[in-house]
Order: sequence, then C-alpha cells, then structure tokens
Amino acid sequence: MAFGAIMSIPDGERTISLAPFTREESLEFISPGMQQLKVTKYLSRHTAPVQDDEYEWYDKVRKASDQIVWGIWIEKDGTRELIGNTTLLGVTYSHTNQATSGIQINKPEYWGQGIASLAHKARTWYAFEVMGLHRIKSAVIQGNIASLKALEKVGYTHVYTERNDVFVDGVLRHTDKLELLNPSELSWQLWWGDETPTEAAVSARVRTQEALKWARNTLDV
Repeated sequence: MAFGAIMSIPDGERTISLAPFTREESLEFISPGMQQLKVTKYLSRHTAPVQDDEYEWYDKVRKASDQIVWGIWIEKDGTRELIGNTTLLGVTYSHTNQATSGIQINKPEYWGQGIASLAHKARTWYAFEVMGLHRIKSAVIQGNIASLKALEKVGYTHVYTERNDVFVDGVLRHTDKLELLNPSELSWQLWWGDETPTEAAVSARVRTQEALKWARNTLDV
C-alpha cells in the first residue's frame, strides 16, 4: 500500500503533483527542511533528522501495509522539485474504514501558496472515491492557523481538544482533533445511523462535496 498513484493538479503556470519518490529523493525533506525548527515546531519534533534517519523512515514506508504516502512535487518550465509529502496513516478496514491524514511542506518558500489546500482535495478524493474510506482523522496544534484553515476548507471539523499536549515556542499548546466524513449517501447513513448530524457536520459535508466535485473535474490521474 506504501505509495499512492500519481495525481496531477494544474495550478496556473505550474503543476502540483502528488506522486511517489525514491529513497535518494527523500533527502529533500531534511536538507535543510526538517533540520529547521521553523519547519518542525508544529510537528511535535525536537530533533533534526540526518540521512540515515531518513533512509530508515523511507524503508519502513515502502514496506508499510497500513499507509499511503505521496511526495508533493512542483513542476514548472521542464523542472520538477520535491517540496514535501502527504500521507494517510493507520489505514484500517473494519466496521468503518478509517485513516489519519498528515502533510508537510518542507520548503518555507512555498508556504502560503495554497499548495496544502490542493493536496488536501486530491488526497480526500483518493481516500473516499478510490480507497472507500468512511472517515479521515487529523490533528492540528493550536497556533498553526494556516494548517487548520486548509483542513477546514475541505470539510474537517473539530471533535475534541487535547489540552497541554505539546510544547511549542516556550509554552504548552493544546491540540485540536479533527475528522472528515465521506459525504456519499451510503457512508453518511452508515456513520450517523439513527442520530441527527450536527449543524457543523452538515455544513462540512457541503464543503467536502464541493472539494470532491472539484477533484473529479480537475485531477489528472
């Protein structure tokens, strides 16, 4: 299950692609990337990885049976640059099919360009319409406003808050736990059963439906 299939997204004069990457290419994530505190401070990480760490991580990913990983690539003017990755971790198929999502853009010069939002839409489409998941979980450390907004745009909603969960910028921070529900009628009925969905869930469902419609009309797969 390790790597997800290629998905390409037109974005003005460039293309954002979610695609596999090689062991050697994975070093792009750490140099300087994850060796910079401004990149890792919202990842609950206080150490800087080196080459051997990254190779060990890659080898585990490649053999994993419960996760999907994509590199995030920028393609423009005949060049291709690996700037981060996005994941579906802990994939389980049981009475409900679930996973936990994550994303990293390791090159700060690409922050604030809407790349995470595009990746979320593509990953959501893959999770729900290719993998048949019912729910995707995620978490955001409070203070990481850009990440929270990007997740909310595709329909993630707040479930609960883990208080004093991590230490960032000299203070204890809470972590917001989120969920994204498959908006298809079958999945929606399975998830809610006889309960009445909350107003927040109904509003989020519309955003997810819009994200999936965008993905169907936009992605090159």
